Parts: sequence; C-alpha cells; structure tokens
Amino acid sequence: MKKLALAVLAASLLLLTGCQSGLSDTGDPLTVEQSESLAQTRFQLASRGDTVLEISALPADDVSHVELTVTFDPVDHLAWGTMWRGPEGIAVEEAVAFSPETFAVKGESGWQSVPLESGPSTALAVVFALGSDRPENAQLLRQSDARYLGTADLDGEILHVFRAPSADGSGARTRLWVDDEGRLRRLDAGDDEQLVIRVTDTDPQPRPQGLDVGAGTGG
Repeated sequence: MKKLALAVLAASLLLLTGCQSGLSDTGDPLTVEQSESLAQTRFQLASRGDTVLEISALPADDVSHVELTVTFDPVDHLAWGTMWRGPEGIAVEEAVAFSPETFAVKGESGWQSVPLESGPSTALAVVFALGSDRPENAQLLRQSDARYLGTADLDGEILHVFRAPSADGSGARTRLWVDDEGRLRRLDAGDDEQLVIRVTDTDPQPRPQGLDVGAGTGG
C-alpha cells in the first residue's frame, strides 16, 4: 500500500517531540468529515501559489536558533526571504534562499550555496512537504495513526489541531493546525520551540534576480 504523503512530515520530525497544554496527548481517531478535510489541506496550500511562511527553529536563547520569513513557491520547490541566525536580541540578519537540495546566503559577491543538510537547520526540509499537487487519500488517513487533538486559539482564531500520521506507526508528534475551511495555518513538532512554521496571508515577495539554488519541479 502506498504510504501517505502526509507521513513525510512526521518522518522529517520524528525526533522532535513535545506537547501543549489544552490539547489531548493521545487524541481521537479521525471522523469521516475530519479525514476528508485533512486530505485536502496540503493540496489547498499548493493551490494558493506563492505563500509567505514564518519559521522558527530551536528555543529563542539557543545559539543555533533561527527565524525566517520566506516566500515559498510550492511548484518550483523554492523559498527565499530573510533569516535571523542566533539567540534572540543578537541574531544576525541575512538574505537567504533554499531548495530541497541547497541552502544559499546572499553576500557581496552574490549567492553562496551549501547542501541543505549543511545549512542552519535540517528541519527546513519540512517546508517542501507542506504542499502537494493532489489531495491525500481520506480513507487511508482514517486507517493511519493520525489523530484529532482538539482546538486551540492562535492569535484569536480557533483552529483544529491534528497529529499527522507517522511513516511507520511509531507515533511521531508533528501537528497540523487548520482553520474551519481546512487551510493549514501552522505546523509544529509538538511544542512551541523545536520547530514552528506559520502560514500567513502576507503578500509574497518577488523572487530575487539571479537566484539559482537548484530549484526543481514540484510533484
């Protein structure tokens, strides 16, 4: 049986665990309505086109803490924008871009690239699992270990929180926060510190001229 594409998210974050007060630790199996809504979530995001993401990885006082505001192109699998690297208050600001293979920083002589795994955070690879060019299989979602954890308030909006299915049934803690229309508003690794990706309604920024960091074709 073909693995659920959503499990890519869980596999990417398998070692990042945690919990949040007010939400169930175990959750409930998905209802038919919930599975059908969740099945459309990644497809909806990809259908939006370029989307601005706010990303935070590791605690704010950690020396390896990074925050990014990037425009994500789900078709070309490319993101670009601004990164703040280092503990909050003394972080260094840089113009960056990344693809599933490459991370690049803009310097005086142009873009300087390294493999993505050598960049500031390997968790950035999760960005490229946010969108899909087709809906998930709702029936397989119901049969997986995906769970409904309850509702939570995010900036005054009540969102439905799901635990994504794991790749192998091991119970990864990746959570998807979606609104009443099934739109993804946040993904995290189970808490507010290890990895948080927020999907915003901010206007996308144009792709920088001369940018080439190994973008591929979406699939």
